[in-house]
Order: sequence, then structure tokens, then C-alpha cells
Amino acid sequence: MLRTWALAVVLLAAMLRPALAAGPYRQGTIDAAELRQAAAMLPAEEGKEPQRLVAAALALTLGPFGAHRLYLGTGVKVPIAYGLTFGGFGVLAVIDLAHILLTKDLAPYRDNRNVFMWAQPRSGTATPP
Repeated sequence: MLRTWALAVVLLAAMLRPALAAGPYRQGTIDAAELRQAAAMLPAEEGKEPQRLVAAALALTLGPFGAHRLYLGTGVKVPIAYGLTFGGFGVLAVIDLAHILLTKDLAPYRDNRNVFMWAQPRSGTATPP
């Protein structure tokens, strides 16, 4: 996704170049070799979107409604709980944002059904009545 955005910026700059050309004799054409060279200079990507960046942006903007949790693959009950409490009065959204930005691996937060995504899942079974 980052590569497509960077390619779009390169293409936009190449299209705007004739408008920004200095002087009336400047040729404003774009050739394919120049575009291939610009695309080759872009950093290679592994074929996946920057999940941490997207999750952090969602937590920052729509965190009180649990949009970052939906993006990470949680169930429907968690965003409903976030929406009803406005993200734990904003506290849960800020804690989630800190965890998204500061942890090395987002795997424990993917498909996490807990309202507190950083809480450890309970081990064993429930207590008998």
C-alpha cells in the first residue's frame, strides 16, 4: 500500500511538472523510462500494508468507537462496549494506542476478543458453582 501511495505521488509530480516548467521552451512530456526509473527508486515492500500505522491512526482518530479493534479483527461486542463508554472515557483508546505503538509484535492483539486487549487470557476453566 505504501508503494502504491509513493507511486501515486511520483505520477502526480510528473503530471504537474509541465505546469511548473521554467520558460516557454521547456518540453512537458513524460516518458515511460523516467517513470520506471522513479518507481525503481521506491523502497521494496513485502506485499503487506503497514498494519501498525493504520491501527495507530484509527486508534488516534476513531479510538473511542473501537475502529482500531475492528481493524485488528476483534468481535462486534468490543466496539459496542467502546462506543457505549466512549472508549472507556478515552482511557482505553489511549492505552490501546500506546500498546499498538510500543509493542514489537501485534499478534497478541489480532483477533483478541477481550475488551482490555492487553489483558492476559484466563487459563483453565471457570470455577464450578
